[in-house]
Amino acid sequence: MKSLFFFIKARLLNTRRALLNMTVLFAASVFCLTLSGQAIAAEQTKVTVTTSADAKRMYHIAFNGAPRVSQVVSQGAAVIRANANNILAHNTDTVYWQGAGLFDAANTPELDALKKAVIDNLNTLQEAWQDDAEKHASVTALSTFLAEAHFQSRIQVPLDEDFYLSGTKVNPLVQGDLMLVLPTRPNNVWVIGAVTETTDADFHPDYVADDYVDIAETLNTFGISDVTVIQPDGELEIHQTAYWNQIPKNLAPGAMIFVPFQGLPSALSSLNRDIPRLLQHRVM
Repeated sequence: MKSLFFFIKARLLNTRRALLNMTVLFAASVFCLTLSGQAIAAEQTKVTVTTSADAKRMYHIAFNGAPRVSQVVSQGAAVIRANANNILAHNTDTVYWQGAGLFDAANTPELDALKKAVIDNLNTLQEAWQDDAEKHASVTALSTFLAEAHFQSRIQVPLDEDFYLSGTKVNPLVQGDLMLVLPTRPNNVWVIGAVTETTDADFHPDYVADDYVDIAETLNTFGISDVTVIQPDGELEIHQTAYWNQIPKNLAPGAMIFVPFQGLPSALSSLNRDIPRLLQHRVM
């Protein structure tokens, strides 16, 4: 009888220990899940919404985790529209979607390296052409234009609201500290590079690149066969401008036309490629 009593007591003690162990494990699991939930909640994607790089008013929205681009676009547009001073007639959009840009607010090392390389090479080119007043002035004007511009790492994704409303499958996740620029429609096209001065030309819907280049006084004495166009959404395009190879292509308001330099020193030959690549990241 006594042995049965001790057997039952031992079984009860073992059961108690097992229950205590299970309680501890359950509590630990709940604690870990709580910490995990707090970590996920803390990983917010913050988006600064503005109409231009030098706008006086900035708006801020935040998402838990990584949102889809469509969410960033729709909420950003809603903020801009809600704070627009005037809404255009017939439900015309206040946002110029061709010039919209989504940028990483923390510049990437690649952009920093590209910007430094362009600036250093332009400084070297100024020294190389210091005895040619016209060429030296052209490089100085370009350096000034770049110094006054605002650059951020552009995230190359479609940013037209209608693009996502149509039900596209192209809708990636984005995250981090972002800046969404939703500008109003400009009415100009820039002509920069191998020109006597940076030219801010009025936009004409029936003009092609050659028409704008004709407005600017270029340095090229051997003719220009093509130029690089940086569309306002950051897309790079080569536009032929010579009479024998010209294929008319459209330019959007806010586009930049880069006229390549001729006779560059061999050590600086990459400038004609690197400058347009840098201008892809210019914030309107």
